[in-house]
Amino acid sequence: MSVLNKEEKDILIGSLLGDGCLRIMNKCIVPAFSVSHSEIQKDYVFWKYEKLKRWVRTAPWKEERVYHKDRSRKTFSWRFQTLSNDAFTELWKTFYPNGKKIIPGNLTYLLQDSPLALAVWLMDDGNRNHEAVFINTQSFELSEQYKLSEVLKNAFDLHVTVNKHSVSNGRQLYRIRIDTESTRKLPSLLSNYLLPKFYYKIPSFSP
Repeated sequence: MSVLNKEEKDILIGSLLGDGCLRIMNKCIVPAFSVSHSEIQKDYVFWKYEKLKRWVRTAPWKEERVYHKDRSRKTFSWRFQTLSNDAFTELWKTFYPNGKKIIPGNLTYLLQDSPLALAVWLMDDGNRNHEAVFINTQSFELSEQYKLSEVLKNAFDLHVTVNKHSVSNGRQLYRIRIDTESTRKLPSLLSNYLLPKFYYKIPSFSP
């Protein structure tokens, strides 16, 4: 039985913290991984595809979406999905113990010595704000974001805060901010992993 190599696993972990997901399809008993990014991130989708290609049967495809608040407004994205395979079961049990994505208790261990996973997470959900970096973690519960803060400290010695972001449907949303001192560590930490088109997300980044 095939197993994930370290590079593949790190990319999956970074994606699961970001925009990727695992799901069990109809009539399947093991999960598949899927990822979707906006049209301007097409090259990034194909990079993930090339890295995970041995698990995929169909190359990435372009998908049209209709904006739910304005049916005349259309957006386009690129996506691909792996085959369902038992190789993804461990990560499914870790991130989806009850069928809903969580921040697992062993995430520090999963990220230890895995700057590629952090790079993928930041390429998915990071953005520069002056001399700091925010990670768009709004989809996670507040308690999980504090857990992520501890993980980033323990795994990479990064100091972060959980900041208010916006209000959606009456609910206050939060996101993580990597402070300016820790942001200065990111270029050396990620220099071998961040793709050139994402250099802009990290202040003063040069490979």
